[in-house]
Amino acid sequence: MDAEVFDEFPSPADELAGRTIAVIGYGNQGHAQAQNLRDSGCEVLVGNRDDEFRAAAQDAGFEVVTIEDAARRAQIMLLLIPDEVQPEVFRDQIAPGLQDGDTIVVASGYNVHFGLLDIADTVDIVMVAPRMIGEGVRDHYERRESVPCLVSVEHDASGRARGTALAVASGIGVLRGAVSSSVREEVALDLFSEQAIWPSIMAIFQAGYDVLANAGFSDDAILDELYLSGEPAEILGRVSRVGMIGQLGLHSKTSQYGQLTNLLRSGAFTDQMRERFAGVLNDQILSGAFSQDWSGSDTEPDADARIAALRKKAEATSLSVAERAVLDRWS
Repeated sequence: MDAEVFDEFPSPADELAGRTIAVIGYGNQGHAQAQNLRDSGCEVLVGNRDDEFRAAAQDAGFEVVTIEDAARRAQIMLLLIPDEVQPEVFRDQIAPGLQDGDTIVVASGYNVHFGLLDIADTVDIVMVAPRMIGEGVRDHYERRESVPCLVSVEHDASGRARGTALAVASGIGVLRGAVSSSVREEVALDLFSEQAIWPSIMAIFQAGYDVLANAGFSDDAILDELYLSGEPAEILGRVSRVGMIGQLGLHSKTSQYGQLTNLLRSGAFTDQMRERFAGVLNDQILSGAFSQDWSGSDTEPDADARIAALRKKAEATSLSVAERAVLDRWS
């Protein structure tokens, strides 16, 4: 299914003239998006609690105010604080200051899609979601290069939500080539990558390590071959430019033959993955089960403790133990 792909907006500063943008949270995405918008000629202030990010914003020359003040003064708010704290911060510090026709801009669809933000019907809701870490968003802007981005209008109370979304994306430097999407699509794809793809990749490395270690090969050689050399990162970099099959031309003919023959023999394994992935998508993500488990009011306060307990279990696996020993020897 094809989606609408956008081109550059004529002038973000003109479209947003007379409106103040508040970047809520000067962290990973906040620092990049605030600087890009300012450099694009937009009026930007930063709303941040009293921490190291507040100091960084002040050092960068921004007017930094409390989140409450930012919500009262701005007409457009980029909500760039972590998903897990957004509902409480929005309820207590942002919602009381919102006016009819204001715009909430999210970079993650999570809280909007799962109904965790109580946003008045008189407020526009749009999504501008760069598919890049903040440093990359800033670096690409300075090189006048765009990055992939998903853009959507979720609620248009003012009649100008689309124009606001496109202008904000343009000001950040991510509109050229951006794709029309929705918070549902963004959150499903994001969570699917995190809960299906990456755990499977880690499980494959774990299984590979166990087989090779049982065959008597050394931990250093195994882990160097699997990923510690950095070769997988190099391969993925090529994949992003020429595709999965296209990058095979950079490998030896022996490598290409071995990869292709075993890829084409993996039908049963691929069928098993499809079944598992469908369960993750439908039973965990789209059903709301994961959101309820992670973001339920009775579980959020101990989020750090829950993650720490899971990390402790993961760090006890054979792969993790071997990895730590190898990295310690290399340090």
